[in-house]
Amino acid sequence: MRYRVNFHDVEIGDIELKKSLFWLLIASRGGDTRIKILSLLLNNPTNRNELSKSLGLNYRTVTHHLSVLSENNLIREDQRYGGLVYVNSMLEVELKKIIGKLIGGKTE
Repeated sequence: MRYRVNFHDVEIGDIELKKSLFWLLIASRGGDTRIKILSLLLNNPTNRNELSKSLGLNYRTVTHHLSVLSENNLIREDQRYGGLVYVNSMLEVELKKIIGKLIGGKTE
């Protein structure tokens, strides 16, 4: 799926963050899946297994995308077995802006 969101349509003050988010969510392969994951996590922290079930995706696929998001500091995970995955609270407002624009609705 391609999104019709222009880079300049999203109001994020930090230009480097904005570039990173666009690359991770739009320009790179797997962006659609990462958008879906972030959208769910913005609404409710959950664990990898529940994300896999909710999205109808293979557990390993979800794990891969969570690793990409974690490497880019968009999420954090409780390291215990079955631990919850959370959106980085410092980026929550910016993520809601861009995800909201991309999916055409509010993520609140």
